[in-house]
Amino acid sequence: MATATILIGIPGSGKSTLARELARLDNALVIGLDHLRGQLYGDEAVQGEWSELWFCAQKAMKEAIAADRSIVYDATNYRPRYRREVSAYVRSLGFAPTIGFWLNEPLWVCLMRNQYRDRRVPDEVITAMHRCLQEHPPSLQDGFDRLLYRQETKESEWLD
Repeated sequence: MATATILIGIPGSGKSTLARELARLDNALVIGLDHLRGQLYGDEAVQGEWSELWFCAQKAMKEAIAADRSIVYDATNYRPRYRREVSAYVRSLGFAPTIGFWLNEPLWVCLMRNQYRDRRVPDEVITAMHRCLQEHPPSLQDGFDRLLYRQETKESEWLD
């Protein structure tokens, strides 16, 4: 059965790194909005039109399920409605289970990592996304069969 893994986290939290690792382990297709922006607009920094991006993401999801291939959806998904929309859509296509991974890194870590990225996101944007995620954290009510999150300790670990 093809699974859908939906990543959740602010820029600099490690989503793309995790997406590549999960895809390698499961031979899953990574559907990353930054990558789609690069394909559509020639530059990942161009935000572009959401409806175009979502259409391309949906097309990739349909192709993956037709090939019985799992996906990793690499996007911030910081708003509850984004998480609910994508989880409902992948479920309607037949992906099962639907797993959410929340990379709940401390804000200061993400801001520091952002300083070293090729494509920097404005600090105020990252801060606003972080605030939204803290006020409206992911939950099973977002449509996930399972929700994992990383809790920062001396050694990071994934928790249910």
